[in-house]
Amino acid sequence: MIELSSKDEIILNKVDKEFQKIGTLNINIILEMLQKHFAIKLSSRLPVIAIYSIYQILIPVLKRYENKKLVSLQVHTSSDKHSFGDIEVYTKANKPFEIVEIKHNIPLDKYLIFDIVKKTENTPIDRYYILTTFKSGFENEVTEKSVNEFIMQIKQSKGIDIIANGIITTLKYYLRFIDDYKQFVKAYTDNLIKDSKNSTEVKSFHIEKWTEILKEYGLLNNKK
Repeated sequence: MIELSSKDEIILNKVDKEFQKIGTLNINIILEMLQKHFAIKLSSRLPVIAIYSIYQILIPVLKRYENKKLVSLQVHTSSDKHSFGDIEVYTKANKPFEIVEIKHNIPLDKYLIFDIVKKTENTPIDRYYILTTFKSGFENEVTEKSVNEFIMQIKQSKGIDIIANGIITTLKYYLRFIDDYKQFVKAYTDNLIKDSKNSTEVKSFHIEKWTEILKEYGLLNNKK
């Protein structure tokens, strides 16, 4: 693992120490902030961290996840053969329960759904989300209808519940279960910093951009 430069360490320490619970937030503002962050280059890891941060908050409080555990984020380049997706929730018996796979700027289609079926054919999984940052989720309405029909066929024949959706729509839905939106922003910020130290996927310019966004929305001191 390549060590962070001195400049990078200064940026990370600044965000970690100066983050303030000030300002006003609502779901639309959070989505604006995230979309601005996702729009920068080499950002495929960022939506993964956003969804992971929500799971961290919701798993302890939602009944669906009672006696379930959230697996730590894995590095994308990991050769772990037991990984089913980007985010994984397991039972106490160490069985996969809910999986999330996230595509960046890739429209969802039947081939991606078929890959899920192949990946999980020997392992019972209750629910599998495949999400994308592609603006409309699907190339067109015809594709969306075809994918949803295919998913229904799989549900009937295999029993796995596959949900294909755009990531912003999914974030909007999950954020409704969070009482304090600042809790999510803090979790996302902390996970960005942690991931930048544990992998090479979150770069210093990702942290810099998020710092700018936090300042823009009144969530970080503007002092230099």
